[in-house]
Amino acid sequence: MANAPAVPPPVHKGAKVVHRFNPELGPGRVEELSGRRLSVFFPRRGERLTFAAGDTALRPLVPEPGHEMRVEGSDDVVTLEAREAGPDGPVWRTADGRRIREALLWPVEVPADPVERLAGLDVDRAASFRNRLDALFLQRMRQARGLGSFLGGRIRLFPHQLHVAERATAHEPVRWLLADEVGLGKTVEACLVLSRLLRTERADRVLVVAPSTLTVQWLGELYRKFHQTLVLLDRKRREDVAKEYGASFNPFEAHARMVVSIEELTSERGLAAKALEAGFDLVVVDEAHRLDADEETWRAVAPLAGAARHLLLLTATPLEADTRGFFRLLSLVRPDAYRSEQELLAALRDGRTLPPCTSATRRVDIGGLPPRVALPVDLDRAPARAGLSGNEGEDARDPRVAWLGAKARAFGRGGSEEGKTLVFCHDLPTLASLKALLERETRRRVAVFHEELSPDRRDLEVAEFRRPEGPTFLVSTECGGEGRNFEFCRRLVLFDLPLDPAQVEQRIGRLDRISRTTPVEIVYFRPPDGFGAELVSLYEAIGLFREPLGGLERSLAGVEAAVAKAERRARRGSASLRVEVLAAEVRRAAEAREKAVFHHLHAEGYRSELAPSILGRVPAGLDVATERVVLGACELYGFDVADRPGRRTWYLEFGADALIEHLPGVPGGSRFLGTFDREEGVEKEELDFFASGHPLVEAVFEELEDGSRGRAALLKLERTGHDGAGVLFLHRRPDGFAAFAADLAGVPRPDWAELLLKGRSQLKGVSVEEWTAAVPSGRAWSTLCRSLAARSEKNGPILAAAGFRLLP
Repeated sequence: MANAPAVPPPVHKGAKVVHRFNPELGPGRVEELSGRRLSVFFPRRGERLTFAAGDTALRPLVPEPGHEMRVEGSDDVVTLEAREAGPDGPVWRTADGRRIREALLWPVEVPADPVERLAGLDVDRAASFRNRLDALFLQRMRQARGLGSFLGGRIRLFPHQLHVAERATAHEPVRWLLADEVGLGKTVEACLVLSRLLRTERADRVLVVAPSTLTVQWLGELYRKFHQTLVLLDRKRREDVAKEYGASFNPFEAHARMVVSIEELTSERGLAAKALEAGFDLVVVDEAHRLDADEETWRAVAPLAGAARHLLLLTATPLEADTRGFFRLLSLVRPDAYRSEQELLAALRDGRTLPPCTSATRRVDIGGLPPRVALPVDLDRAPARAGLSGNEGEDARDPRVAWLGAKARAFGRGGSEEGKTLVFCHDLPTLASLKALLERETRRRVAVFHEELSPDRRDLEVAEFRRPEGPTFLVSTECGGEGRNFEFCRRLVLFDLPLDPAQVEQRIGRLDRISRTTPVEIVYFRPPDGFGAELVSLYEAIGLFREPLGGLERSLAGVEAAVAKAERRARRGSASLRVEVLAAEVRRAAEAREKAVFHHLHAEGYRSELAPSILGRVPAGLDVATERVVLGACELYGFDVADRPGRRTWYLEFGADALIEHLPGVPGGSRFLGTFDREEGVEKEELDFFASGHPLVEAVFEELEDGSRGRAALLKLERTGHDGAGVLFLHRRPDGFAAFAADLAGVPRPDWAELLLKGRSQLKGVSVEEWTAAVPSGRAWSTLCRSLAARSEKNGPILAAAGFRLLP
């Protein structure tokens, strides 16, 4: 049975057709014609479908002499000899002497095997074959010599993060302690590991345990950056589970992948036991140093960590700053490594390398980050109180308010010191007063971030603030001091100074991040006298505004206690802050951290000289190749495809006019506005990032893997300098795919295979009529295809096959 070139389908009743984009329907017969619509019955599926009369997706089946046909209502297969006129329509005379009405003849269905399809000249469009070939090249490229799924994240690619993720996932099981310095992206490293374990099916059930201030941040990071959807198992969700499944149902059984707060896991009676009973393949614990600080927290989380096959612990506390805490975390990751803290200390003294289950990258290891720039503002008088009252007249007399009001326009859009400005304050009344002041001075909206906003609203405020044309100012309470990244801001204004230096470090850490490219401007206010002046002197003396103090939590906790005690005495008019004594204590701890006497004992740690070899494995054209494959597939599917402003930004819709009925994981009606450009995706989180792991991208690959589209074709390549014809086979190989070509005499032609692969974008289709006029047809062609395929199968399973002509 020969397939005619794509032409409008016949409009007469009884005509046989196939659907070019849904070959699984099999041959169909036009049963009814009504105006501009026709109804087609597909026996294989037992379905009647309605199409527009001019739908070019329907391709007519034209019987020809020599073809084998099946007789409707029987198992008889006949060979056609000649077409004749009959009283009820065309009649075919067959080789066995019968005369059978054309309406009763159906094509003998060609198996889905690509070789048999090619042998029977049941071929697809050249565009479908090109798309499959491009996808095979992209599959090979996506492996990136081991980096693979790591490249699908909506992240800037930092070599130290890729290094850690690759080292961790090389082990089975993955049990790892991430102890990088603050600001270097431990969360991203954990997400890279988590995503790979899920995508390679090494894990399915996942539990992330994080401080309550960071749970929503984890959900957002995993969803926006890594296409992973987790559920927040907070009190409300647990109540919903109880209503839906009954009070006795374990809420940790309701979903496979969840985030839970460490506070609720610890405080709610029996909750940790339920998590342990449910069981998880992977447990991730953020701020893991909290486990050692609180025994109740340890008792809740440690059994979970021990029972999980895979474990990730994240901590900012370096080994040198707290060997006891580090040992306890190591005992969760590798309980067989050291029998006691003393054994660990002895190993450290002897210079023995730690087990390969830790990473502790420092800023110096990656070549450093932009500096912190302290910008103190000397006040002529001390503020009456730490915050503001909400009384406009009274607040206007605060010298900090006067300074900020005077600077508002300079910091705003078009001002002499223009730049995004994050203002931190302690409480809501102060936030409301500052918002009103800044909006009055700039006549523009000011974004806010505080604990009374819903998590969704906080996300919206940050997204709006991030936009170049969005608000210049965002005012935040301490609610924004953990987890949120504001590295795009030019400056930080510390309207007040917390009594806890670790809290100040948290505020500064929102800007002082790995992806920052400019210095961090830190504005703070310096009163002329009093306790406030002493507090500023202490923070300046310990270097808080000059360098990160992450990992010094124990020393800073001592400072906090001393500061709080001095503040209480200051209110009674007695005693002053012991600035020099406290500063000396912190400096000693900082010096020990900087010396990093044990740092070299972390096995295979990251070094800056590794960067070129790691980044050199990232394929330069990966984003472009992904764009070509996905857009090509969407156009073949009949999706609405429209270019949009921005770097490689597109609107894609699985609309009602699509030529396919379903796509794995992408329901009909799905709409996407996204980009294939990594930098554009990082800068504009409101866009989808079309990369590995994105539902649409993976659906395209799954459809190609499981479907028949583009598995058989007739092709020609012009301007090759050759004149010949042959058959091309594409084979599955462990490293991707291989191509084998032979001419019609059966002579292998690897040079022709290379020509076809390199020139794949110029491959054009050949109609069945054109092909049969130029090369042997009928049984000779079928026999040739099968013979060449048998010789080629030594190269691996055949994925696709094509007849081709090379033209000079």
